[in-house]
Amino acid sequence: MLKRPLRLKTITFTFVSILFISLLSASCGRDSGGGGKQLTLAVNAGVEGDALKQAARDYEAQTGVHINIVEFPYSNLFDKELVDLSARTGAYDLIMLDDPWFPRFAGEEYLADLMPLYKKKNLAGPDDDFVQTSLALCRHPYSTGTLYALPYLGNSQLFFYRKDIFEKHGLKEPQSWEDVLQSARVISEREMTGAPGGGRLYGYVMRAAQGNAAVADFMPIFWAFGAEMFDAEGRATVNSAEGINALRFMLELGKSAPPGYSSFNADEVSAHLLQGTAAMSINWPAWIAAFSDPNKSKVIGKMAFTTMPGAAKPGQAEIGNWLIAIPRDARNAEAAFDFLVWVTSAEQLKRSALRGNPPTRRSVFNDPELVAKFPTYPVQLRSLETSRPRPRTPRWNEIENAFGIFLSKANSGELSPEDAMNQANAEIMKIVERK
Repeated sequence: MLKRPLRLKTITFTFVSILFISLLSASCGRDSGGGGKQLTLAVNAGVEGDALKQAARDYEAQTGVHINIVEFPYSNLFDKELVDLSARTGAYDLIMLDDPWFPRFAGEEYLADLMPLYKKKNLAGPDDDFVQTSLALCRHPYSTGTLYALPYLGNSQLFFYRKDIFEKHGLKEPQSWEDVLQSARVISEREMTGAPGGGRLYGYVMRAAQGNAAVADFMPIFWAFGAEMFDAEGRATVNSAEGINALRFMLELGKSAPPGYSSFNADEVSAHLLQGTAAMSINWPAWIAAFSDPNKSKVIGKMAFTTMPGAAKPGQAEIGNWLIAIPRDARNAEAAFDFLVWVTSAEQLKRSALRGNPPTRRSVFNDPELVAKFPTYPVQLRSLETSRPRPRTPRWNEIENAFGIFLSKANSGELSPEDAMNQANAEIMKIVERK
């Protein structure tokens, strides 16, 4: 799943005009259909939103409730939703949101508390079938606070590696980051002409482009080395000894990566894996299907997937769930809640899974039909259950962008690990202190 840093931009005349038109369209949609019940849903324009759009059509066929779909590309969705919810227009009855955005929306009290809606339906709340790390993302404060959303799509990172290359060189599945480094060195040294067509096979490939890309690939290493972004008082601590050592290690891995990796994003990383020119990487489950596609992959049947390696601490993947929430000013909150409970049920999450989206319920991950179709589901569930979120701060978009700039500069050789982390720490503190 591709993540990109986002910022709330200054509302220009053009933006206001576009917003007005979209709200007018949504309003007109509410009045059509002979007075029947209608809802308006904001979704991401992508594979994550495609399954939700189809679910909305299925719901209308079953219940007669028409759902107007307002679709935005990922790069605009955050801003569109934030502007509407802060203006309290009530244009949307439901919104789809990426989990790093949730602290901003919940902290500003833009979302409806779901528990009163559960009580109106004589329901105790979400059932225990939800993966707890996914459900924890939906509470503010994190894990223990008020429930403002339900988890729809259960992404977490996986570790990808070439099992045929590991077997060839007598290497074991990596359990630690030190295993990864040693295996990367062995593969890079011995596979000078090991790629399809006789090209170079690199031991490791990673994203290190500025912003989200570098941060996403660094955080599992950062956490495994025992580093934390903030201390208990909320002060930035990325320049701790553990944090600097984690970045030093990332640079060592980079020595076994293809040239230019410091500008790589998801497409470049996946291309190296699919073309058989790199042996290991962190990646998201959305790329798994491509490895079995003969039109895309030169490594069919050769790629394995496992949970994140560890170091001083057990390995943890970065979680990346999509959530569904009801805005506080939604005009049809009770009808929206009915759809929300329905679309996150085990039956509907199985349908969503068959359309390509990882679920957020254990029973769906363990469904025999799905495991037969998606053999990686057991490892995906283990990864999700042990994953951790990005820091739960409303300023994460800004922090991630700033942190990623300095990580990328270190990987390109522009800054030393110490200078990169010290400068990153200072910049993160400026963001935190800017109320």
